[in-house]
Amino acid sequence: MADIEKSEFLLFDNKSFPVAEAIKATRTNLMFITAKEKCPVISFTSSHMGEGKSTVCANMALAFAEAGFKTLIIDADMRKPTINKYFKIKSSPGLSDILGGLVKENFIYPTKFKNLHVLPSGTIPPNPSELLTSERMTLLLNELRNTLDYIFIDTPPALIVTDALAISDKVTGTVIAVRQNFSRTNLIKDAVEAINKVNGKFLGFIFNDYNVDTMPYNKQYRYGKNGYKYAKYGGYGGYDNKPVTPPVNLDND
Repeated sequence: MADIEKSEFLLFDNKSFPVAEAIKATRTNLMFITAKEKCPVISFTSSHMGEGKSTVCANMALAFAEAGFKTLIIDADMRKPTINKYFKIKSSPGLSDILGGLVKENFIYPTKFKNLHVLPSGTIPPNPSELLTSERMTLLLNELRNTLDYIFIDTPPALIVTDALAISDKVTGTVIAVRQNFSRTNLIKDAVEAINKVNGKFLGFIFNDYNVDTMPYNKQYRYGKNGYKYAKYGGYGGYDNKPVTPPVNLDND
């Protein structure tokens, strides 16, 4: 997908009141559940490909930056980097080059948005999981925490490769992106269980790309045709191999 097409997925930047308000509401939820930690580090994943995790990550980071927080996005999806395309920056050098000891400086790029910076994925390595579990990754995050308010990490889908799970013990918590009429409930359950098995902290779902016309009538759903909603674990009811389709109970949070 061309860069200009990716940049159009920055919904918060479109200044659409309904969409912006939905993202702000989700931002408030994330701020609340991570309030006790200095510079929370939040990773974003999904159960499978095509569920919008990178779009969710980019928009949430932009929302925090717009609120005045010094925010960094780290693209840890080294096998299929995407974040650089949203902000029209180079993909390398970046994270993999830093963790592999190929460069001495941190290649953190500014964006056109105030308070928002990006650390791209870097050169595609043969061993992403090993790099993410390395001591250098721990040291890098500790160093970055000293100068930032929030760090958002885009990781690969949790059930395809182990990268998202490899980093789970280094972050405040993990958010799973769920896409309406696409994400499978049995795979969502498997992703949550995979995070829990490695002692990661599951923060919740961000339900994206939903159509408000299919939702129960509620003012929180009047945010536009394609929006965001935060939900705690358990809001999806029974698990099977069907796609997530409203109506679902998302008001347990």
